[in-house]
Amino acid sequence: MNMSKPFYLLGLMLAACYFVVCSDQALLLSHAQDTNTKTEYLTVEDAIEIAINNNPIIKSKKHNIETSEGRIRQAHLLPNPEINLLTEEMPTNEIGLNQSQNMVSLSQKLEIGGKRRLRIKVAKKEKDVMELDLQTTVADITAKVKKAFFNVLTAQDELKFAEETVEIAKSLKNLSDERYKTGDIAKIEVLKAEIELSNAKMRMQKAERNRLNSVKKLQITMGIPNTPLKNLFPISTADTPSLQLEKLNDLLLKNYPALKAQKKAVDLSLLKVTEAKRNAIPDINASVGYKRLSATDDNTIQAGINLPLPIFNRNQGKIIEARALSFKAKDDEMIIRNELLLQLNNAFSLYTSSREQVRYFVDTIIPQAEESLKIAKQGYKHGEFDYLEVLDAQRTLANTRISYLKILNELYSSMTEIEKFAGVKISDIN
Repeated sequence: MNMSKPFYLLGLMLAACYFVVCSDQALLLSHAQDTNTKTEYLTVEDAIEIAINNNPIIKSKKHNIETSEGRIRQAHLLPNPEINLLTEEMPTNEIGLNQSQNMVSLSQKLEIGGKRRLRIKVAKKEKDVMELDLQTTVADITAKVKKAFFNVLTAQDELKFAEETVEIAKSLKNLSDERYKTGDIAKIEVLKAEIELSNAKMRMQKAERNRLNSVKKLQITMGIPNTPLKNLFPISTADTPSLQLEKLNDLLLKNYPALKAQKKAVDLSLLKVTEAKRNAIPDINASVGYKRLSATDDNTIQAGINLPLPIFNRNQGKIIEARALSFKAKDDEMIIRNELLLQLNNAFSLYTSSREQVRYFVDTIIPQAEESLKIAKQGYKHGEFDYLEVLDAQRTLANTRISYLKILNELYSSMTEIEKFAGVKISDIN
């Protein structure tokens, strides 16, 4: 009994180690599966993040903000002082400073009328406009990425449908061959089946080219034109609630950065009118200097103030220009506002119509087309229908699927536009 006890404890220890090792392996396997799941697909959110970091248009706008930082810093700076050295009454027979009158002076331009403070305010307002312009660009690129992403998914579905059409055409070709061998049909129907199979293969090749073009467009929009893309994670369009245009208009006027930017531009234009008026106030040039009178061996100090008289140039032209630009900024705000409301209205109309059409396709048209082809194939197999009826049913199904993908693409495109203008997801709009 005493001998068996150590072996019993050893067995327990080995069992515990085995359990720990197996648990660790299970965790590692689970982590590896999670990692593979995360890296296997590219989601639309991933694509948007990549575009924000790599799209050259967004990068250019970010550099614009960096330039505005430089303007703000420059606006804070004071004018440089000037040092002057003046020598007078130097004898021609003795070159030097011993017999001349010499003066060293320091002058400084003094800005008055709050010009510097106003200049800083203008520079900061310009930065605000540029930041909102960047937000507008990000919103536009985000919408383009979403559309390009969904176009790839649609192109993939179109290719899949084209491949299924080829398989259907092959099965009909084989069925026609069998019926021709048994003498049930004439040779011309076999030729028709061969022609339809060739047409289906050409449509499949066209769908493949369309898919490659869609992928390239997505890569360029993301800013990675030469980087291969992973498999795209499907996007669901099932959540398509009923929307109210008035609510969407309110969200656009409240959230869309392009409209905010133009409102800031109006404020900026008014600041520039004030700045133009302030610049009509002349600045003071103050100077102080030391002068050596060699003839009398005296040291003197001189001071002075230079004030330009605003008689001819009172900055009249700049003031007129600034006022005109302020009026233009207000008009541009109204133009942009009306244009955005019109674009939102168009997107809303497309969303409303395509939303109903997609449901009708899914619930009625596609099932009917599939059932029609099934009945036609069965009837053709038993000699109840001729090949033209089968061919018509096959083409109807193919055209129905293409039409469905087109309507589905329009639905997602309108959803993307609405989300861009509203600044929130459609599912979050109450």
